[in-house]
Amino acid sequence: MKHHHESPDRSTMPIQGNSYTVSREGKELFSAIITEYKPASCWADVEVIEAQPGYEEYYPQQTSMRLKVALYDFTETKG
Repeated sequence: MKHHHESPDRSTMPIQGNSYTVSREGKELFSAIITEYKPASCWADVEVIEAQPGYEEYYPQQTSMRLKVALYDFTETKG
């Protein structure tokens, strides 16, 4: 049996070392730095910089986590 894998949009894949606002299903969740990510891989390690209001309990500052890239949207932040 073949497994189905979600494929991330290659034009919006995060770049290791850059900062992004991380969203899911149209809701901005938190800002984060991509601490480890290899191009076209399924997972990215991130460190939370700041959660959006209402999400602080779920995404405390400096929390490290691994995200499945295809399930999230990454909007690069400047700064």
